[in-house]
Amino acid sequence: MKDIGIQVVRFPGGNAANDYFWDASELNQCPDGTPEIIYKSNFKKTTSPKLGTQGNYRTRPEDYYELLLRTKSTGSICVNYSFCLYSNEEDELERVNNAANYAAEWVKEVNIKRGLGIKFWEIGNENWGKWQAGYNVKERGIIDPKKYGEHCRIFIEKMKAVDPSIKIGVVGFQKPKTNDPVQKKWNELVIPEIIDHADFYILHDYYAKFGAKLSPSEMLAAVDTTYSHIKVVNQAIEKYTDKKAKYLPIALTEFNTRSNATISKNDGATNVSHSAGIFFAHCIGEIIRQGYGMAMIWDIENGYHDGKDHGMFSSKKENELDWLTPHPSYFHYYFYNQCFGDTYYETNSTKNSIRIHASSFSSGEIGLVVVNTSNKEEIVEIELKNTSLKKYAGVYEIYNENPLSRKTGINEVFSNKNAGGPENFKKIKANTLDLTNNKIKILSKPFSANYILTQ
Repeated sequence: MKDIGIQVVRFPGGNAANDYFWDASELNQCPDGTPEIIYKSNFKKTTSPKLGTQGNYRTRPEDYYELLLRTKSTGSICVNYSFCLYSNEEDELERVNNAANYAAEWVKEVNIKRGLGIKFWEIGNENWGKWQAGYNVKERGIIDPKKYGEHCRIFIEKMKAVDPSIKIGVVGFQKPKTNDPVQKKWNELVIPEIIDHADFYILHDYYAKFGAKLSPSEMLAAVDTTYSHIKVVNQAIEKYTDKKAKYLPIALTEFNTRSNATISKNDGATNVSHSAGIFFAHCIGEIIRQGYGMAMIWDIENGYHDGKDHGMFSSKKENELDWLTPHPSYFHYYFYNQCFGDTYYETNSTKNSIRIHASSFSSGEIGLVVVNTSNKEEIVEIELKNTSLKKYAGVYEIYNENPLSRKTGINEVFSNKNAGGPENFKKIKANTLDLTNNKIKILSKPFSANYILTQ
C-alpha cells in the first residue's frame, strides 16, 4: 500500500458503518438505546451490532490506526449515522444528540487522545439505500432526506467542537434518474440543509447497472458516466441554494467496476480480470480530469466468488492464490504513483477508443497514460507542446491478449501463478523510446494501458 502511494484509508465501511460501535466489546458497552437486533432491507434482513474492540468485524479500530501509521496515510472515518434512527430511545432529538455525541467521542479518541490527526469524516453510508441499517424503522417509517440534512448539522457541530480542523462529508446521491422516491428527492432536500456546514459531498459509483454482465468494451465505456454524476450535484446546488456550482468539493469515497460475469461461465469481464485493471487505468485519469477532490477504491480485501471480488488484494477464498496476492487493479495504482505528475492537462484524441491522460511533474518530466478501450490495435502518436525538448521516454505496457484472464502482464512479463501480475514487477525495466521533435509514437494493443514518463 505504501508503494502505490495511498493517501487516505476509509473505515469501517461501507454498509457496516451504520451498525458499527467502535469502542464496544459487549452490547452493554454500546451507547444507551442500542438494540440487540438491527433491521435492514425493509425488515427482510437483520444484524447484531458490530462490536469494534471485540474484533467480530475482523478489523478493530486499533488495527486501523496501526495501518494508517504504517502507510503514513490519513483516515476517512464513516461514523454511525443510522444509530439516531433505530435507537430504542423514543425522543428524536435525544436519539440524534446521542448518536452525534458518540461520533464526537470517536473524534476525541483518535485526534485528541491519540493525536492521529484523522482529517476526513463521513456521516453515514449510502443512507438513501434500502440495504442500510435505519433506512426503515418500525413505527417510525422510511428515512427522510430533509431530516438527514438537519441531523447532519448537529453531527457537524458536535464533532467540530472537539476538533475544528477536521473535514466532514455528507452523503449524496449520484444518478441523474431514479424511480426511488427517497433517492429522487435526496439531493434536493439534503443540500440546502448542509450547504453552509459540510466540507464536502459524498458520492459512490460502480459504473454499471447492478447485475449486468459486462464485456470488456462495456466495462470501459461505463467510465464516461463520471461527469454526469458530478453534474447532478452541481445542478442541485445551483437549483436549490443560492450558491454556484462547485461550491462543495465532491469526494468519491467508493468506486470500482461492477460486473456480474463469472469465471466458470466465461460470460464476460469479471471484477478481477485484466479488463478490470484497464478500467482503473482509464477511471483514475477520468476522476482527476472531471474534478473529484478525493477518490477511494472499494476496497482493500473483499470476499471472492467465481471472479466476483472488489478487493485490490485477493481474499483467502480465491482458488490457487496466496492470500493478499495483488489483483490487476493494484498495478495500475502503482504505475500512476510512479509515472503521473502533479498537474493534469486536457489531451484530445482523434479516436474515441484511445484515451490519453497527461500530466507534468514540477521537476519537468511529462507523465502520460495511454488507454486502448477497444479490441483493435492502434498506432498512437502524441506531440508534446509547451515543454522543453525531451530526449527519450520510459514505457510500461500492461497487457494480456485475453482480456478476461485473471493475469495481467507488464512489458510482456507475467506471473507464474494463476492470477495477478508479475511477482518481481519492480525489477522490470521500462522499454525505452527515443523522441524526435517531442513526438511519442507507440503501438497500442487492444485493451491495454501504456504508462509513459519522459526524461
